[in-house]
Amino acid sequence: MKFTVMKFFRRSKKPAQQSKPSKKSMQDDLERDKYRVYNPQQSDYHNYAAQRGSIFAPWLELPPLILERVFSFVCPHCCDESYETCEQSALENACMLCDLRDLSHAGQVCKRWRKVAIKLMYHSIRIDSVHYCEREIDLSEKRKRRSRFDRNGLPEDTASARLHLLCRSLREDPTRLGSLVQYFKTPYMLRESSTSTLARTIAVLPNLRYVDLPEGLFSDDPAYHTLKLEVQARCPDLRKMTYVSGSERSLEALNRGNIWPKLEVLELTRINMDPAVLRHVLAMLRNLRALKVSDCRILDDDVFKYNDTLPAFPVLEEMILIDTPKLTSDGLVAYLSRDETQRQLKVLSLSNTGVQASALHDVLAHAPNLITLSIIDQVDAPFPSHSGPLPPLTNWSLQTLRFEITASSVATSYASITSGYYNYLASSLFAGGLPRLSAVYVRDQAFPDTLLGLPPPMPGFAGGQQRPSSSSSVGMFGMGNGSLSPTNTGHFGNLPPSRFSSNNPFAAALGPSRGLSLNQTLEVFTKGDDDVDWGSIRMDPFDAYGGVAGNGSRGRSGSTSSGRPLSSYGLADIGSGWQAGGGARKSIIVQGTGAGSFLAVPRGSTSLGGHGRNGSTASSSAVKEDLWPRPSSSAGVAKGDRDLWR
Repeated sequence: MKFTVMKFFRRSKKPAQQSKPSKKSMQDDLERDKYRVYNPQQSDYHNYAAQRGSIFAPWLELPPLILERVFSFVCPHCCDESYETCEQSALENACMLCDLRDLSHAGQVCKRWRKVAIKLMYHSIRIDSVHYCEREIDLSEKRKRRSRFDRNGLPEDTASARLHLLCRSLREDPTRLGSLVQYFKTPYMLRESSTSTLARTIAVLPNLRYVDLPEGLFSDDPAYHTLKLEVQARCPDLRKMTYVSGSERSLEALNRGNIWPKLEVLELTRINMDPAVLRHVLAMLRNLRALKVSDCRILDDDVFKYNDTLPAFPVLEEMILIDTPKLTSDGLVAYLSRDETQRQLKVLSLSNTGVQASALHDVLAHAPNLITLSIIDQVDAPFPSHSGPLPPLTNWSLQTLRFEITASSVATSYASITSGYYNYLASSLFAGGLPRLSAVYVRDQAFPDTLLGLPPPMPGFAGGQQRPSSSSSVGMFGMGNGSLSPTNTGHFGNLPPSRFSSNNPFAAALGPSRGLSLNQTLEVFTKGDDDVDWGSIRMDPFDAYGGVAGNGSRGRSGSTSSGRPLSSYGLADIGSGWQAGGGARKSIIVQGTGAGSFLAVPRGSTSLGGHGRNGSTASSSAVKEDLWPRPSSSAGVAKGDRDLWR
């Protein structure tokens, strides 16, 4: 009975049924047959895919160079080969950890992709503390070590954990992975606190070119002596090094030629040593191309000048000088007098040096291949003009100019000291001596108005907008036919007619550059004393009066089309504030009637019988209506017009 009951719970054995092909596989076979019918010449292509048992993908057969190029867009910071710190080389609007994760996932597709991905991942290593995206919100909560009695938890030091994992991976396979690393960047707190782990990691990186090191190592701090010896012994291919005050003995050791002989970038800060020894050290660095000297009082003109007993100063592509008051333009001119120096120098930065802005034209004349020039200085005296006119700035290769001249704290705030310097820069731009210049950085917010030829805002006691005189005051110079003024030279271009009388006390407010214009598109970056960010204005070549220049020259587009902000000069007509005659009065006040009301100025035609000024250039062709009408005498005019001024 027992076995009889249990047999009802046994699973019945049914004969195995043949598996039916699924509808999806049948559809795939049908599509493959259709493709073979219409493409018989590619039958081998499909046979190759069938042999592999999967669909053939052409991207799996890409060459390694193309794969490496594609992966560089997935993780851009793996191609970072700059000699900047981890903080300065960070990408904006990007999460470096997420990019690295995507690249590692791409390396798991196949063996060919893995080989290229690993080569790219270990080329430039970057350790970040956090994710720069929304993912960090969830990960930070998961990393906290909570317990029953500690609900908040302690956050984990992710940067240190990543450094330990990297050190373990590199030391387990130093032959294949360690030799791939050339750039190694770590956050500031990590490289200052995890010195021992950093030394163990660097020990297996023989081809390292740049690494972020703690600041104490640059000043020969005894606490970092072991790390420095490890870097000198294990990383002979290092390309950048910094020496701060206190490391003069280590800097002098470079003279032997066996410590970092391939240095390309060298930074010296507050170094106090013999200039002759410094010159010998620099001569031993054959690959040196960039030099930065900060707060170094020993650097003077004699270091750059020729000396029979000392090696020549090395040829550089980039030179940055900060707080070197003993260095003047004579030393730079002597250095640039060599042919190889003129060909190689591309970037020159002068900040608080002895090189004056008035002598900058000599430096530019001896640097024909210069691309970027920066001069930052605080002046306490106006621009020197007593010795005669200076030649304008001229250079045919300069593309970026940082002309940051500010008044020092000892100068009075009521004296416009810097205006002469920026007027000199504006006249150089008008002269056309910088044809390839595309960007200018200045510390004067009114500099774009100077390039437009606008006068500065007039004070209240000056009477506001000046009233121009008749055309008879400029007729003696023949300005009606577009000729040049005797006070200007021919290389400044054609000038529009001046509308001011020679005895007008306010005529000098516009200056001689009223009709000058730019010859190239220029982007001007301005920054005031109280501003934090730079403001940019794009300025295109234009005609000051919006018309066609005289003597057959072609006209230029106005500046209002390039996004120029409107003027705040108090003009009535804001739309035409940049043009001549904008904001002119349309009425006069009548005295003697007892009411003191305003009376509209009569508007007549520009013919000989109207109120337009005869012979005026503005009223004859460019302006249909005279915006500055003047009452004429009673002789030879209509009676009706004469009664209005009675």
